[in-house]
Amino acid sequence: MKIYIFGNGNIKYEDFEKWYLTHIRTSLEQKEVSFIICDFRGTDTLVMEYLKTKTHRVTVLHIGKRPRYFPDTFKTEAGKWEVKGGFHNDAERDEFAIQACTHFIAKDFNSDENRKSGTLRNIERCLALEKIQIT
Repeated sequence: MKIYIFGNGNIKYEDFEKWYLTHIRTSLEQKEVSFIICDFRGTDTLVMEYLKTKTHRVTVLHIGKRPRYFPDTFKTEAGKWEVKGGFHNDAERDEFAIQACTHFIAKDFNSDENRKSGTLRNIERCLALEKIQIT
């Protein structure tokens, strides 16, 4: 099970707890679970901070030469994470993550009738490729 976790950059911590943490904790109980995350602010950084002491089975994807954010590796599992960069833009990075995952955890709260967020576009892409949404 490869779980891509993503979401909006302006998430409140309380909403992160409500929409993500239960699913992440339950997923960690699976034997062969690994996680794919990106390096943007908000959901991505909160996921990294939570997982840094929980598992070494994390791949962090980023644009350019190095991640915009990466957690402390001193006495954490984050020092064993795979870091994959060199993507040219968000779309290329996100498509790589979507193709690589089998499951996903995501919540969009920024879209409305006038604007479709990147998070919603990624959710739609995952569903179109029959990735399993963990809800």
